[in-house]
Amino acid sequence: MRKLFVLLSFLMLVIAAVYPFNYRDNEYINALEQTLEKVSVFEHQKCVRIDSLKRLNFVTFSPYVINKKIFEEYKSYNYDNALYFAKEMESEANRLNNEDYIIESTIARAFVYLSGGLFKESYDLLDALPNRYSSLPDDYYFTFARLLWDMADYAGEEKAGLYDMQAAECISHIVAHKLPSDSSQYWYYLAALDLRQQNYQRAAARFHEALLDSKITDHDRAVYESSMAFAYYQMADPEQAFCHYVKAAIYDVCSCTHETTALRMVAQILYEQGYTDLAERYIRIAMNDATLYNARHRQVAIAQILPIIEQKQAQTKDTYQIVAIILLCVLFILLVICVVAIISLHRRNITVRHSRQTIDEMNANLLVANRLKEEMISTFIVGNSQYIANVEQYQKRIQENVTQRRYAELMTIPKNVDAHLRRIVLNKQLDETLLKLYPTFVQDFNNLLRPEEQFILKPDEILNTQMRIFALIRLGIKENDTIAEILGCSVNTVYTYKTRTILRSDLDADAFYLALMRIAAFI
Repeated sequence: MRKLFVLLSFLMLVIAAVYPFNYRDNEYINALEQTLEKVSVFEHQKCVRIDSLKRLNFVTFSPYVINKKIFEEYKSYNYDNALYFAKEMESEANRLNNEDYIIESTIARAFVYLSGGLFKESYDLLDALPNRYSSLPDDYYFTFARLLWDMADYAGEEKAGLYDMQAAECISHIVAHKLPSDSSQYWYYLAALDLRQQNYQRAAARFHEALLDSKITDHDRAVYESSMAFAYYQMADPEQAFCHYVKAAIYDVCSCTHETTALRMVAQILYEQGYTDLAERYIRIAMNDATLYNARHRQVAIAQILPIIEQKQAQTKDTYQIVAIILLCVLFILLVICVVAIISLHRRNITVRHSRQTIDEMNANLLVANRLKEEMISTFIVGNSQYIANVEQYQKRIQENVTQRRYAELMTIPKNVDAHLRRIVLNKQLDETLLKLYPTFVQDFNNLLRPEEQFILKPDEILNTQMRIFALIRLGIKENDTIAEILGCSVNTVYTYKTRTILRSDLDADAFYLALMRIAAFI
């Protein structure tokens, strides 16, 4: 049993080493899975809001305002529709010849190009605005900064440094007239600047401050959580990075944001930790989102890691199959061992049970033997006592008659001693004792003889002489002279009775005596 327990413990260790812990026990993954199950609900709510905006009356709201509201719904949801309504905004702004509207609609179109991976088109639009207008909003500088950072990620080292420096100038321009009272935007801009300057510890702290603002939208929270996760990822803290990326992915799903990186990073971290099955699921969802939005640069980034995850997943499945086969073989062997052990134990139990029954029978026989021994000793003591008493009485009468010279009476003493009667009493006691030792002796002995030759006892007989002789032999007294002395007959008589009795059987002498000795004692 100890070896079996050690083997099972080893198997559990192997399973734990091959199969990582169940990711569904992770509270963040559970929350993400529950949120992903509600995607259709969030999508429906999004479509309802957009439909309600499209049905707004141009009399109550200006066309520009309506197009802007619809653009805000589409800008991180669907590239084509976002671009369409950005152009509608720009067309209405030009019609109204409203400078603020023109700047705002141009930034909107640049944002869509940026989100779709069209960096050159976005750069051309944003770079031209300062030449036309002297005053530009904060959205311009932050959109430009984000464009420059994305360009830096895809550019060489020399160009990347230039783009980072230009982006830092844009953020510094915004922060110059922002105050901590502006809450989330102030801390977010500072944190974004720290992030690009590789001051990840301070960036994470400032993103945390930005998240304390209760007025920010789910989309803003997704951006802040994703940025903070990137900071932790760069600080080699995958656990914190994973938690914040999952939160960002949850907010992305709730806000129906398809232009996102959070879920891709969740998949990448899961892949790095060895959870290839879930990593493959999430990377495919991320690819689907990027395709729905038509974010080209996101598709390219995902396409680089997707084949790697798929290949690893295939290898993992093969490994799991091999391990499963090995485990099944081991379990089958263990099952066979268990079956053999059960059968062996069952047989041992049967043997033990039989042994116990034999011991119980032997104990019972010993009790009977002890009782018979006590009865035989008692009979022997009583018989000897009576015999000694009779002898003493006989001696006393002889001495009295000799002393008193009554010689005539001496001749009468032998007449008063009836030896035949005493022999009958002794034989009866002997028969009773023998039948106590061998209760079925009469029947078993007759079974050794031919049916027509079997002995039929008289009503007053317990055993006849022939049976008595063979009963003494069964008791272990085999000498003819000893048997003759006990029964009070001649040796020839004993020999004759033995010979005649054996002739009444179909067995030869050896087989007869062997069968005789098998007669059961005190059953």
